[in-house]
Amino acid sequence: MDHVPDLAGYRILVVEDEYLLAIGIADEIEDHGGIVVGPMTTLDDGIRALEEHKPDAAIVNINLGPDKVYPLADQMRAKDVPFVFASSEDRAAIPDRFNDVPLHSKPISMVNAAAALMRTSRGEN
Repeated sequence: MDHVPDLAGYRILVVEDEYLLAIGIADEIEDHGGIVVGPMTTLDDGIRALEEHKPDAAIVNINLGPDKVYPLADQMRAKDVPFVFASSEDRAAIPDRFNDVPLHSKPISMVNAAAALMRTSRGEN
């Protein structure tokens, strides 16, 4: 069995517009000791949650209805909030400024996403 990094005490923002996937991600974060912020289903709600809840890290879908998550991603970068993309988006379609952001295909593996969040929060790649 893969080792899952300890998320105990980490506030993880989940921004995902697919309800069942969002609930699954939230459940797995909680199963590994994390505190879920959200899930948020829109870009505006994600931005508001970033401001109000000051998460330690985030898992975000790129496509949120008609919107892309990039404005939120830019704000998380500015606030030094590590994040990963959970999306079926092709890497080539993601703006170059996010080349260093881990991309996890949906449905995501929480083991891999949590490990990436922990590496990113420690400044590792």
